Amino acid sequence: MRPRLPSGSDPLAALAALPGVEPLRLVRDRPDRMVLEIRLDGRPAWLKLFRGADPADRVQRAETRLKQVAQVLDGPLDCVVSPLLALPEHGILITAPAPGRPLAEMLAQAGPARRATLITRMGEWLRALARTSRSRGRFGPRFWLGRAEAQAEVAWGGWIDRALVEAHLGRMRAEVPGLRGLPVERGLSHGDLTADNIFAEELRPGVLRLTGIDMEGAAEMALARDMARLLVWLESRRKRPAARVRDGIALPDWRALTRVPGLLPADQLPILRFLIGDLILAHYLDTTRQSSRRETLMRAMRAWAETDGLFRPEP
Repeated sequence: MRPRLPSGSDPLAALAALPGVEPLRLVRDRPDRMVLEIRLDGRPAWLKLFRGADPADRVQRAETRLKQVAQVLDGPLDCVVSPLLALPEHGILITAPAPGRPLAEMLAQAGPARRATLITRMGEWLRALARTSRSRGRFGPRFWLGRAEAQAEVAWGGWIDRALVEAHLGRMRAEVPGLRGLPVERGLSHGDLTADNIFAEELRPGVLRLTGIDMEGAAEMALARDMARLLVWLESRRKRPAARVRDGIALPDWRALTRVPGLLPADQLPILRFLIGDLILAHYLDTTRQSSRRETLMRAMRAWAETDGLFRPEP
């Protein structure tokens, strides 16, 4: 029989009423979700409590998406966490733990060669995820530009460099005509591809099994979008400027991801560049309490603007 919380109770306060659930520690507490490490019937597990609009629907969509992704990632090295228990009426989804540790931890300890290997491996995981859903549509840069303009308009804080933001938006506007209607490669994507959302387990030297988590936002979208998100995430955590950059991203990181065979055709690089620019700006406008990341993103914005937007074969 599926365990139930008392009707109308606060899910956290009533966790003790869930048979077989033992809360261990709070992992994340955000306005849209809370994440706890727990034991479920004595086994390690993770509990996610969705907040906000229609948490029941979010639980059901997240569970459905995890099951869909599991069918796509049918190899032994590319995986996704398994849902163990869904309680939509309480906004709760419990999943198995991801084996290994977050790739973010491994990247923080990696030298240049190891870092490139880990980024490439994430690209291979994304390629495996999209393998059965590849299609081509038409790129609409004006949609992304409109979102960026709207975000910039409502962003507030004395720390915002308005001149830099407007110059960045101006550069994005200048690139829109050349991108409008271009073929865009689409496929099933993570939706929030960062090194925090991929766990890695080293099965033997040189062989990593990757497991995706937090995939309720997974959808068929431009593959360049997930790639841009990962590259901007990597760049936003860089402590020192890279010697060489491409589209605001350290060139070794950019190459490690874009050169994954079969991941992104070369004709998608202008789209990738534009989406990198969009996400650099979005991350910058979201750094109200992260002054160290803010300076890094400002540097990335300036470096992104310095590229002429013309694409030539890489040496």
